[in-house]
Amino acid sequence: MEFKPDFEKLQPYYEAFWNCQLLDRVALSVTAPREPHWQPALAWNEPKTVFSRNPEEILNAFEDWARHIFWGGLAVPCFYPNLGPDVFAAFLGADLNFSEDSRSTSWSGWQRKKPFDYTEVETLTIKDNNPYYQKVLSLTRAAIETGAGRYLVGITDLHGGFDALAVLRGGPQVACLDLVENPVGVKLAMTRLFEVWRRIYDDYLAIIQDRQKGTSTWIGIYGPGKMYPVQNDFSCLVSPEMYREFFLPELLQEISYLDYSIYHLDGVEALQHLEILLDIPELNAVQWVCGARYNQEGIARWFPLYRRIQERKKAIVVYPKVEEIPLVLENLRPEGLLISVGCASEEEACQVMKNLGWESI
Repeated sequence: MEFKPDFEKLQPYYEAFWNCQLLDRVALSVTAPREPHWQPALAWNEPKTVFSRNPEEILNAFEDWARHIFWGGLAVPCFYPNLGPDVFAAFLGADLNFSEDSRSTSWSGWQRKKPFDYTEVETLTIKDNNPYYQKVLSLTRAAIETGAGRYLVGITDLHGGFDALAVLRGGPQVACLDLVENPVGVKLAMTRLFEVWRRIYDDYLAIIQDRQKGTSTWIGIYGPGKMYPVQNDFSCLVSPEMYREFFLPELLQEISYLDYSIYHLDGVEALQHLEILLDIPELNAVQWVCGARYNQEGIARWFPLYRRIQERKKAIVVYPKVEEIPLVLENLRPEGLLISVGCASEEEACQVMKNLGWESI
């Protein structure tokens, strides 16, 4: 692979991570800017830019960016068409608003003139002329033509399931009541939304599978087969009982479809569902994201949580600062542990790799 020359040699380490195993060294993903003060002329992953520019411009911007990054250990460059987290709802007809406050994201307006009606579950489908879906498909086709054998081509960000349903129903204040007032309708819609999720993934595979072995996405991890970081952000607002009744069945369908799955556990409010997740035998890994208000406290606060996940034979990705890496090694088991760290310079990244035995492979 042009942008990752040692990619083939790393295959056993990716497999070991997903199977919660250890080879001859702890799994490490390390990146750094090759030129600390370099700034891209065009941001390849800003939703507004992605939607408004042609694929050639976006892919040129991605390659320019990727060349300016040091990719160490298991870190691997991956292009994915990024239209923001609410693009799944936009595929189903919701409006997509590109954020003015944060150029890296987009949102769908909750106040809808005609919210989704549970008596019309068959309308939960992607129309062939949907501009957002056509944009994603065209970018994926262009990327695999340009990037096959040079970098990975990933699938777009899919906030499906109830996250999308909440948007289509007009916001969380409406969707919360639906769980109580129309449980049958919610369950029917969730079944239908999985079918849409699967169609999107099937379409992605149809484009890339003859040119690329394995998959990737925004999470920056490679899967030798069908991989995706499954999630449910709305789960922060419901009890474990409701999670089990309304969200778990669709989640299990996604995990069953995939060869490799990692749960994106986002925010302390979502921790109430951890035991439900750990009881899923087919779930390979958990990515814990503590949220902005805890970012300054350091990784040590979460060692008990990480150890609990490891006890249940799930792999974990941790994001320490460089100076916290020794603490991680002292407190967590190396089996199924992936340390992902960003460094200030290529020299610092190379030193981290040397310290963890990754200077050669």
